[in-house]
Amino acid sequence: MSWDADSSLAVVLSVEDVSVLVAPIFTDFDLEVFEDDELTDFAGCVVLVLRRYARPVAPLTLDALFGTVALPNAEITHAVIDADLEQHMIEPLNRLSQWSTHGEGTGTLRERFRSVGVTARQIASALNEPLTVAAQILRNARPVTPGQAETLAHTMPLTADEILESNPTLPPQWQRELHASSYRAPIKALARQLHKTDSDAWRSVAYGALALAARQGNDQAPESMRARIDSYLQSELSGDD
Repeated sequence: MSWDADSSLAVVLSVEDVSVLVAPIFTDFDLEVFEDDELTDFAGCVVLVLRRYARPVAPLTLDALFGTVALPNAEITHAVIDADLEQHMIEPLNRLSQWSTHGEGTGTLRERFRSVGVTARQIASALNEPLTVAAQILRNARPVTPGQAETLAHTMPLTADEILESNPTLPPQWQRELHASSYRAPIKALARQLHKTDSDAWRSVAYGALALAARQGNDQAPESMRARIDSYLQSELSGDD
């Protein structure tokens, strides 16, 4: 598994419609501390599967498949190594799970703009849009697109990512769709192209596609969502041609 700067070696325990339950694998430990039924083999090495740390993650965070693991009969309930070090080692998986399960968008654009003294008229002027559009943005009735966020960031003391983070909460069906493994390769390619983190590129795609859907009738059917996401990704990935 890998996403942003985090990576973790894990075993897939179960697969749901919108998430995958995984448990971390440990390879560095004292064999004498464990019973045979607590151990298993992976790629020719004796390993531990810590099911007590199982976490749900988004399918698109899964990277390379290295093989299969037979789960040991016994569950490990005691510390494998020093407790503090053990917690440190599972922290990447915790962050991957947290990113996978939290809702995107805080819905705090009004508060964010107000904190730096930005008015609706300034937003409308910067975006070259009617005042009604700026008012919709401040009411969380209209998301700021990635391009608009970049434009606004040039006129106020906020970054484009801070603005996008404050967008209206992403509808659950959009978040679920964008967590699919099929979007991993294009989103990571876009992150490299834009010199952004995976999460920032994902957020740009989410709100760019959502805004595209709003301009084209706001159809929320699954096939329509996929079409808008694919269209946005193709447009962005070909932007350097």
